[in-house]
Amino acid sequence: MGRVLGYARVSTDDGQDVSTQKNRLEELGAVVVFSDVGNGSSLTGRDQLEAVLRLLEPGDVLMTLHPDRLARDTADLLSIAKRVVGKKAVLRIVDPSIEMNGEDLMAEVMLTILGLVGSVEKYFGKARQRRGIEAAKARGVYKGRPATIDPAQVRELRDQGMGATAIAKRLKIGRASVYRALAA
Repeated sequence: MGRVLGYARVSTDDGQDVSTQKNRLEELGAVVVFSDVGNGSSLTGRDQLEAVLRLLEPGDVLMTLHPDRLARDTADLLSIAKRVVGKKAVLRIVDPSIEMNGEDLMAEVMLTILGLVGSVEKYFGKARQRRGIEAAKARGVYKGRPATIDPAQVRELRDQGMGATAIAKRLKIGRASVYRALAA
């Protein structure tokens, strides 16, 4: 039997902490716990997940407490599971108890169902957020995210003869933001 490597994730570092997950994974036998802070809706920017997947060797176990700690999307969850199994390692989810080693079709079925549940939760969460924003706009409360770019500064740099790319580099913003500021 190989190593047991743990993976923990919280959505934000605003009041959330992975220590509870890490402690539980260590209690369950993880020798090392990798952790990310980030949205489960995307695999982008999850460096520690990528690191643990690269480190897996035949016979190792990747353990996480819940499927939504890995991903909140069916395709992403199955993609991660297939990468683990492709390395001849095992994916172990603690709650609900699932162990995917590539030989048990029911484990893949369960992951698919749980991935679908995560996708549905994500969809309804976004729908509730949209309704809340619309209601706040109707009351005149919601104004969107505050501007972080000063259009006057962008125009001043353009008046000095700078192009959009140079302005973007100077202000450390995207070129599209330069164009929006100039159009404002």
